[in-house]
Amino acid sequence: MKYKISEKRAAFLSKAFFEYSFKENVLDRELLEEINEPIELDFIAKNHNYDDGNDLLLAIVTHPYCDISTVKMILHRADVDGYLTDAERSGDFELIKAIITHLDNGFYKHEKFYYDPVSDPGALSFDVEELKKYIKEDAVLFNKPRGKKLETSFADNFHRRDLKFYNGTIKTVKTSQALKLITDRCNFIFKVPEGDFRIVKDNTIKSFIDCYTFPAGIKDRFGANEKELRKVIMQPDLVIENDDILVVLFLFNSQALQLENAATNVSTMMRNEFFYIPAFIEIVAVEENFDKIARIKHSDTWFAVSKGMQVKINDVENLKFLKLILVEKGGVLFSFSVVSDQRQNLDNEVIKNLISNCSLEYSL
Repeated sequence: MKYKISEKRAAFLSKAFFEYSFKENVLDRELLEEINEPIELDFIAKNHNYDDGNDLLLAIVTHPYCDISTVKMILHRADVDGYLTDAERSGDFELIKAIITHLDNGFYKHEKFYYDPVSDPGALSFDVEELKKYIKEDAVLFNKPRGKKLETSFADNFHRRDLKFYNGTIKTVKTSQALKLITDRCNFIFKVPEGDFRIVKDNTIKSFIDCYTFPAGIKDRFGANEKELRKVIMQPDLVIENDDILVVLFLFNSQALQLENAATNVSTMMRNEFFYIPAFIEIVAVEENFDKIARIKHSDTWFAVSKGMQVKINDVENLKFLKLILVEKGGVLFSFSVVSDQRQNLDNEVIKNLISNCSLEYSL
């Protein structure tokens, strides 16, 4: 019995079951039937896109290895109110009926994992007392949660941002003039600004990362040691520099962040970055009103811009000044770190100029 899924297995399951109908695939029932680990069924159900319909969820709640906690989650995310008021006309009737039937037959035997609908942002409210009238074994669903809490480590959470976990077609093309990201939803282009900017070579970046040392105290603060973080650290997709600033561009999988769009979630994105930064560099000081995040609109797209930070980068002699520029589109988070020796080199005009070199092309 496992309580954790390997990164390789998670990527495999995501590719097989996540948004399978969007890819014009049929549900791989044979593969699903071969699964004998409850945690894998829970993982698939937790990441299910409801636009795929209920066939996958029906197969999970009738699977012999389905955990009670997984059943609870699926039920609380379903349209129970529709079931109670519209019966067979409701979209989730067959799913909820299958859960109730299997409950009453004693089909579900174990509650190995912890699930509490109160802490599930995907859970829907419904009349619990009314639903209980339809269930003989309602205590199985509505008693106090049991089982083990599945807490993802800091390093694992960070690693989920790797583009290899992106669900969909994705390709990056880098030239001496630009970096282009091609997805099935949109294309993103960042042009190297005109002037004296130059692209830093990949071998230079790799050498820096290989020799890099992390800030002191990361084990106490994040529960992760240097060895664990070194395994999940990612090489930037592009680094450019001139005599005044260094610009580091990372492309992250944003699907794990559950962001809907940049306009309404810039604060969420930026605060997520503030959580991760201290594991890699030490923040020495910040600008006044640091929690206020600026938004700049360019080509109908919102970019989030942080206040300035003074940071200490291990193995670099002097303190540096840092600002972040973020934008999220098509399931990808574009993260620019703009670094300089001088605070004035990170003024608004510099930031706006970098943003003006970004463009988006939407797929039809």
